Amino acid sequence: MRIKELIRDGVISCRSTDPITCAVAKMYMHNVGSVLVIDEDEKPVGIFTERDLVRIVAEGISLDTPLMKVMSRKLITANTSESVISAAMKMIENNIRHLPVVEEGRAVGMVSIRDLVRALMAQELSYP
Repeated sequence: MRIKELIRDGVISCRSTDPITCAVAKMYMHNVGSVLVIDEDEKPVGIFTERDLVRIVAEGISLDTPLMKVMSRKLITANTSESVISAAMKMIENNIRHLPVVEEGRAVGMVSIRDLVRALMAQELSYP
């Protein structure tokens, strides 16, 4: 199974200059645990996750702070033709729960560890 089979339409994102509240509102609205942070050319430059939010609250950082100052910059990505197993291994090796999916340098989706577990379980259950 390939990653392209798991991604949903659209990428939930905020610009790097948007405040933290933009990311939190979109995470709440879409019931997701992360938001891709993009630059003015709509290329991914970072990710903002629930873990980042916990750190920010614990450190007392203002929620008006631009995402570029608090996002995770180490962006681990998958491509659409990558296998689910390969993506899962990246997530395990890097201790991450969300993986942006890119194609030709542009974000086309996001997969979570939950998405991968569901796919792998479905695949396992479909074999005799």
